[in-house]
Amino acid sequence: MTLSERASSTLRPRCTGFAIAAVGQALAVAFLLACSTPATEAGPERVAKSTKVLWKADAESSLASEWASSSSVPVAAAPARPDASRIGRSRFRAQGRGSYRFELRDGDESYGERAELGQAMPATAGHERRWFRAGQERWIAMQYYFPAAWPTDNTWQTVLQIKPVSAGGGGPSIGLDAGRNRLMFYGNSNTWGSTAGKVFFGAGPLPGRGYKLNRGRWIKLTWHIVFSADPAAGMVEVFGNLANSKRMRRLMPRRRMATMKYHDGAMDPAHLRVGIYRDPAIKTTARLNVDGITVAKTRAAAESNAYRSR
Repeated sequence: MTLSERASSTLRPRCTGFAIAAVGQALAVAFLLACSTPATEAGPERVAKSTKVLWKADAESSLASEWASSSSVPVAAAPARPDASRIGRSRFRAQGRGSYRFELRDGDESYGERAELGQAMPATAGHERRWFRAGQERWIAMQYYFPAAWPTDNTWQTVLQIKPVSAGGGGPSIGLDAGRNRLMFYGNSNTWGSTAGKVFFGAGPLPGRGYKLNRGRWIKLTWHIVFSADPAAGMVEVFGNLANSKRMRRLMPRRRMATMKYHDGAMDPAHLRVGIYRDPAIKTTARLNVDGITVAKTRAAAESNAYRSR
């Protein structure tokens, strides 16, 4: 039995809620309810046989076509309708024709202080095919640019979340933190509402408590994930070029862990969120660019799009 087969062997149909929700310690507010059936590998993507890229949010198409929702001032919305001064497309890029630009100012309240794009919370019809379902094995590649003025406050600043699509799930199952002048991978247990934020300290070729935050250049990150709320079936490993701009290394060794959460006895689908979500104690304006987001069935397919030349 493969990793994906084992993760999907206990699936059961269930009803899920699509929700406007804050992540981490913030409150969640229900948006609408709908019934869904968790899908296996052959599920909602309807991928053409000629390609292994499942979907992209690489700023090459319209924001509303690439993202289900936005969480920023003036209000969380689906379809995505952020204030252009906070979230938009930029000609500054690592690949293709543009990247996504995020700006978060002191007091920017949207279920916590944030400027994020997401594939749910709230949901948009048609974007369910971009959710992650139990049993799926996925490669996710992307690039980040942290400017020299990125805040260095000694507190949390989340720039990536993979978390449940339903309200009240708590913190992300998989997260990336860029506070305290370092990058650190973290996550939570498979218990609904968990927010403990267990940290995965750097344990690969680059040792230490996380990795020094590289500023002023594009950073490549590739995630390899098997989705399951069963910690014996789920898996995560991460590759990146933090130490050397030309060389990819394993930043987080392969770990068996829960990559989803149980909700009413079933595994709640997960979704991707990127942008800035931070401790409101931070007063400095933060700016961030993200480019090339690609989800695929193979590493080569994900990286060939996310890391292609301009």
